[in-house]
Amino acid sequence: MSQPIESPDALLRATVVTIARRTAEDPRPAGALQSVLELVDNDEAELALDHLARSVDYHRIPLLREEYDRLVAEAACLGSEDSLSETDLEQFVID
Repeated sequence: MSQPIESPDALLRATVVTIARRTAEDPRPAGALQSVLELVDNDEAELALDHLARSVDYHRIPLLREEYDRLVAEAACLGSEDSLSETDLEQFVID
């Protein structure tokens, strides 16, 4: 029996929650990440991805390689690759 494929919205939400938990010690990006989650919950995944990319850029939120790779895959599923490339999110990847 195959596993159900999660929607890009659910995958994006899971990635944002992971980033929020990992960066919880820094309260500065918390509001922005909460806004991203609200957009996802309101079926605005493309807008949420764009807001996340701009929030990472503005708050200089470090991303783990795995988080970045998931965001790239989610952007491809949503057809929103430009959201990541416009802010050059890869520069925030830490290994």
